[in-house]
Amino acid sequence: MFTLKDELYPRKWQRYALEAWSFQMKGIVKVVTGGGKTIFSLLCMNDFFVKNPNGICVIVVPTIALMDQWLVEIIENTNVPEESIAMYGGGNKPSGGEIIHLMVVNTARQKVEKISSDQPTMLIVDECHRAATAENSKSLQINTVATLGLSATPERQYDEGFEEILVPTLGPIVYEYGYVLASKDGVIANFELVNVRLNFDLDESEKYARLTHQIARLSSENEKDEKLLQLLRRRSEVVSNALIRIPWAVKLALMNSGSKIIIFHERISALNSIERLLNDKGMSVTTYHSKLSGPLRRRNLQMFRKGMVDVLLTCRALDEGMNVPEAEVGIIASSTSSTRQRIQRLGRVLRPAPGKDSAKIYTLFITDKEEQRLIDEILTLSEVSSSMWMAGGLSDE
Repeated sequence: MFTLKDELYPRKWQRYALEAWSFQMKGIVKVVTGGGKTIFSLLCMNDFFVKNPNGICVIVVPTIALMDQWLVEIIENTNVPEESIAMYGGGNKPSGGEIIHLMVVNTARQKVEKISSDQPTMLIVDECHRAATAENSKSLQINTVATLGLSATPERQYDEGFEEILVPTLGPIVYEYGYVLASKDGVIANFELVNVRLNFDLDESEKYARLTHQIARLSSENEKDEKLLQLLRRRSEVVSNALIRIPWAVKLALMNSGSKIIIFHERISALNSIERLLNDKGMSVTTYHSKLSGPLRRRNLQMFRKGMVDVLLTCRALDEGMNVPEAEVGIIASSTSSTRQRIQRLGRVLRPAPGKDSAKIYTLFITDKEEQRLIDEILTLSEVSSSMWMAGGLSDE
């Protein structure tokens, strides 16, 4: 039987969102990263099991790490015994009779239909935007009486997966909880945005200008073929891989020595360079990226969380799902143009933690397009954050 522990006290937004979701027991809740969406989900599960005491709940997540976190949250905040929770993926196999089924999306594509039974079923999809592709939508093919989608960014920028897959299956957005409300409620830390303007070196500047000219010519000819896409990708790589980003990431880390720092870059080779330079300066550093083994990634993350190292270097492995509230400073040395990635990376640093009064996020940028995105962001977050601009120019490192 699913019951919540008495010491679980919902936040105000969670009570309002639960009321909105419970009306039809269907819908997507859009919650800022670090807002408490897992605890909110447990409240929804409690509502479901009260109405369906013989029901089961299927929870689909994008990664093994998130599946592990869900297991911990369920055990810590409910009276459900661990043997009543089935886990799929990462070598885990169910034994039968469980009331909660946790699975990564890749596994769910093959397994979720087999769980269908005569029992009333609730489907929860964490980071639900990841399920909105033709292949991943197979993870949603289960008969349900209740559905819940969770994401800070459920909408998709480059396709119609939100409108054509998520809304018909999970329901519309029924509640939103963004930065402004979360900051006012003290759910996320106070924060400052610091945007640092850098410059290409001569070779990079010439390459960027040449690619821009070629892109403009093809665009004027209404060419939307693979050649244009290739040029756009190449130009994006020139921007994200600009060499100036490495020494300036190091410079900013040294400026914030004594704080817990996460540095994001798009290339593992760049992280290795940053690690080497910071080690030479006497800072304690570790890495977290896809080329490391699972045990090593977990060990490095644990070292950062326990204060054994001051700087954590990562690519996209921390963009979704991992909880590192200890971080006080984020340095986004390189990024894509994805709004989702931006929100997720901010969220890695804005989570509150004991002794953490505020957070600071540095963003290194070079082009006018990057600058405009940052200007738009500042306007959106002006109520809840302060901001400043720095002229980085060429590094003196």
